Amino acid sequence: MIDFRYHLVSIVSIFMALAVGIVLGAGPLEGQIGDTLTQEVTQLREDRAALRTQLDEARQATNARDEFTADARARLVGGTLAEKKIALVVLPSADADHVTAIAETLTAAGATIASRTTVEESWTPQDEEATQQIATVAAELRRAVGLPGAGTSEDSPLDAVLASALVASDASAASDAAKGALERLASENLIDLDAADLERAHAAVVVGAPIPGDAAAERDRVAARLAGLALALDEAGQGAVLASDVGVAGSAGASSVVRAARDDAGTSRALSTVDDVSSSLGQVSVVYALVQQIGGGVGQYGLGDGVSAGYPPIPAP
Repeated sequence: MIDFRYHLVSIVSIFMALAVGIVLGAGPLEGQIGDTLTQEVTQLREDRAALRTQLDEARQATNARDEFTADARARLVGGTLAEKKIALVVLPSADADHVTAIAETLTAAGATIASRTTVEESWTPQDEEATQQIATVAAELRRAVGLPGAGTSEDSPLDAVLASALVASDASAASDAAKGALERLASENLIDLDAADLERAHAAVVVGAPIPGDAAAERDRVAARLAGLALALDEAGQGAVLASDVGVAGSAGASSVVRAARDDAGTSRALSTVDDVSSSLGQVSVVYALVQQIGGGVGQYGLGDGVSAGYPPIPAP
């Protein structure tokens, strides 16, 4: 009986509290609550409008700077890579517009594009059978071009084969064995080579793209492996620059080759990166970073995490 009365009193108390709240909300406090909500909504609308105005102004300023850099690009980079031969290496899914813009900027700097090589997705095997097939091809080609056998800890046994065939510090002509290695890589659908005479270059520019996929660990593995290819190109010649468009926040659900390179201490001490190549400033930065590489320097540039600065040092005239 006591329990029943206790529960009855509790239920009545709850309904009384609700009734009082309804009466106050519809009566003495109705106007005050309504006014407060109206003021808050008005303030939120004003804040949103102000932020939109600031964003529009920032975009206009950015577009103006980018247009200026694009118009002045020839003067900004002219002669900085005179008489240099550059190997352009395009990673899977790289944006064609970015590749074209970088190639045009390199040419404006006085460089010659010695070769253009597209790396296929099969370069990073997805299963054990493909891994074994690449290991077999790598062993044959490394012997053919005079490279030592790949150690068990080496993740990308073909990197040095491709790098030594495309790049040399003195840009000397590729040997017949190196040319044969490139042709074999192409026949295995590992690369697509666009070069009339397979001329080697002094240095390399590697253009990448975000790596999509559901499994983050697998995306990161692919990114690290492609960063290893860029490092091999750096080591084979006078230097290399790895370029992509990462942005400040990165790409959701994707991994970045640039970030993989920056996150590895050994790679970041040797290989330069640029992460904003969708902009004219980023394209000019690729040239300046390559000039710095050829001079023995290194740096990480752009807008994303791990940068040394927004752009490389401007080369002396």
